Amino acid sequence: MTVTSLVDLPPVSKWCVVTNAPVPELARLSQSADLGDLNVYYRGPAGAVLPDNPPFTLDVRTLTASPEDPGHTAATVLRVEADTVTLHISAFNEDPVYYAVNRLRGLFAYFTDLLLAPLVLPALDLPVASTEGTPGHERGTLLLGVNRLRHGIHTRTRRTGGAWLMEARDEHDPLASFRAPLRDDPLAAGEAQIEALTEEIRRIAAATPEGTGYATLLSGGIDSGTVTYLAARAGLPVTPYSVATPWGDELADAAELCAELGIALEPVHLTEDEIIASIPEAVRWLGVTDPEVVEVALTATSVQRLGAVAPEKVLLTGYGSDLINAGLYRPFDHRDDLIDQCLTAVDRTRRSNELSNRMPLAYGTTTHHPFWAWPVMRVALETAPECKVREGREKYHLRTAMGTRLPEPIAWRKKIAVHHGGGLQQGVIRRLEKETGPVDRERLYRACFAELLDRAAQGELEPTDPWALLEGAVRRVRRPH
Repeated sequence: MTVTSLVDLPPVSKWCVVTNAPVPELARLSQSADLGDLNVYYRGPAGAVLPDNPPFTLDVRTLTASPEDPGHTAATVLRVEADTVTLHISAFNEDPVYYAVNRLRGLFAYFTDLLLAPLVLPALDLPVASTEGTPGHERGTLLLGVNRLRHGIHTRTRRTGGAWLMEARDEHDPLASFRAPLRDDPLAAGEAQIEALTEEIRRIAAATPEGTGYATLLSGGIDSGTVTYLAARAGLPVTPYSVATPWGDELADAAELCAELGIALEPVHLTEDEIIASIPEAVRWLGVTDPEVVEVALTATSVQRLGAVAPEKVLLTGYGSDLINAGLYRPFDHRDDLIDQCLTAVDRTRRSNELSNRMPLAYGTTTHHPFWAWPVMRVALETAPECKVREGREKYHLRTAMGTRLPEPIAWRKKIAVHHGGGLQQGVIRRLEKETGPVDRERLYRACFAELLDRAAQGELEPTDPWALLEGAVRRVRRPH
């Protein structure tokens, strides 16, 4: 492979492991606590520490711990007591919690980073082996014997009579309530969503230290444009960044909105090598190898890895809008088909990790996805399909509302998916075919994951040479079956 000189920012993964088996390798990498029958290994954000004694509760998204019991919560939380481990998984399961059990030995572990498996599984006397093909169920992962706790589940693992027993119960799936959406006026539905977005941006600002700067990743589309517009109109000191690739860009479209708002656009020019070198890291933080998911993540991964956005800025994205607002709809014959497309798209994120907080935590940055806040999602899911797609235009309701605030060419610009806007996906495909021949991309991304696993087994959780990983992956896919 052709290699250019890159200036990378080294990430440090943040995670927690709770197990009834000692894992000495993790003790060298983390803060650890021996609670008698339980062992906790924790590497949290800068300045974060575990409470001295249980019980304590860990917010899995922020990886911050507190002695308080949150009671009923919508978040994913892990609570540790002397003889009990309790987990509640959020309805949308953005941040994964994995578990592995050796029932014959009575050993178990919960952990928040799939790359810890090569260190955790041997401690449970379990092998480290990859699954064949795509994980076939909602709890499946890329590794045999490692499952992901599913959305909306409440589990308790408790020591009883000398044995550890697990009990689980499911909560109502909120997506089941949106099969008959009733918001049927496009302008009113769009205005309701903008109002919910405005409140979410206000909430983020209120929780952020005064004087903090903000950034957006601005394409030419309505989603990042709406977030940028609302942040600017809320008086936040926001800097929009727009990514250009060798295969294309949307800089002119992004600049048009910035001119309307009277703010400066910061272009980010990514080279082909910088994008390709981000593939192993995208796979690392996602823990999945679906080509569409990996390639959607490449822009944000490249921006994060190369420090294109100042790390002290709070990043606001437009991610999630395509899913809740039928941004990438397929042809349909009946309104129920489009409803199902939207609900299925949201459900798929419960396994894709595309909205997880693992990468920002590793880089010590803060990222928010305002469209993925539940009040915003609820308004979108309450919106009738006839409002979302009309006259051949997607996000009709959102464009209609934004059209009262912005010039028509901006509000009604043709939709381009995030990984298509700069020609990124096709450019990546051509480059990979040049390097490996016409290989299945998922097979190559799985080979990247295998390379990452090998390094993790040696305690290297943040490999620093992406080209060595890619070259190892290419060798794997070129081996005869």
